[in-house]
Amino acid sequence: MSGFFGSVLFFKQWHEKERLVFPMSQFPAALLDETPGERLPAVFKDRLFWMGFALVAGIIGWNILGYFAISLPRITVFDEYRTKTVNLGLYYPSIYLRVQPLIMGLAYLCPLDVLFSFWFYNLLNIYKIGVINRTGFSVGIEGQTATAGEISMLESHGALAFLVLWSVWVARRHLKETFQKAVSPTRGADDGAPVTYRTAWLGLVLSAVGMGGWLMSVGLSFWTTVLQMLLMFICYFGISKYAATTGFTFLPPAGGKGFRIVMSLIGTGNLRSSSMAMMTIVNRNMFLGEASRTTALPSVPHIFRMLGQHLKRHPLIWFSIPLAYVVGYYGAAGIKVYRCYIEGGLNGHLVSWPMDHLIREIPYIEGSKVTLFDPQKWGVWIFGAAAAGGLTYLRSRFAWWPFHPVAIA
Repeated sequence: MSGFFGSVLFFKQWHEKERLVFPMSQFPAALLDETPGERLPAVFKDRLFWMGFALVAGIIGWNILGYFAISLPRITVFDEYRTKTVNLGLYYPSIYLRVQPLIMGLAYLCPLDVLFSFWFYNLLNIYKIGVINRTGFSVGIEGQTATAGEISMLESHGALAFLVLWSVWVARRHLKETFQKAVSPTRGADDGAPVTYRTAWLGLVLSAVGMGGWLMSVGLSFWTTVLQMLLMFICYFGISKYAATTGFTFLPPAGGKGFRIVMSLIGTGNLRSSSMAMMTIVNRNMFLGEASRTTALPSVPHIFRMLGQHLKRHPLIWFSIPLAYVVGYYGAAGIKVYRCYIEGGLNGHLVSWPMDHLIREIPYIEGSKVTLFDPQKWGVWIFGAAAAGGLTYLRSRFAWWPFHPVAIA
């Protein structure tokens, strides 16, 4: 619910002032775009559309036939990424050359500077990780030095944190306007959609209080709860805004929902065992969704954009979105629990990933291993934030600047 109300507050800023493209809303909107007097959407009369559909569906259909006629050779162009590996040598991460038609369609709508930045920074990051691995470079105090992967994660999370805070700062006048309309409706027309700004602000506060209360009830201390909610805000806000920019809802945010950031930068020495245990579980996909595959929150502003001028203040619209999330969540959870009773929960249906992850953290939870506040790792985090800040400044000063800071994050 906090994601729904937050989307109401930020949607006008993103849509009208920052003019984000919302690529995921283009596909269903195209399928609903009808020519007057015609029964079929206009896209169904596009020859290029049918050529693309035939190419992709034909390969998929051919491979389906291969399940039944094993003599048919498989067309592997759409297979998983590990089948298209290009090894760059010892210590260097591999490059995966996978053809994904859906992503190509989204990429067509993504701004070119963002696409170029993804491509460029990915190659730069591969080279950087390889050099760190080959030279043995590390940061961190003795006993808890960071590997190349952790260094990259800290740098990227610093960039993500800066971009989220910068996005809120850029929207400060709009947020002030929504708050003024919420507390004093006489200041002007309330154009919040699909609920009033008063409802949105009140709902956001109540949702945050409810979430904080739940975290404290399951074992987190007050300040750990505040820190965890701040890191979750950075995670989900970053996913939502940059999914509206690129359409790529599958890109995992650096640091996930924050547990690894806490362990790297702040340490576990001052955390209670109950806080450590529940932060471990909360940051997996057992609760609140897996950060790298969370599409519920990014879908809300896309739905607003897809409805366009038809987004009116009607209960059928605003009530159906959270209802769909609740039904989907309990439906999936119910099926999961049912399979556990039928086939056994220890077979991996319920506890595999979250519990395996929890087991690996037991030494930190019980206190036999401790991580401490690490100023060197903070330096890497600040460097990532500064890099994103520098790229943001250059983009604002020079219209031709080709690098977008979101690629770092």
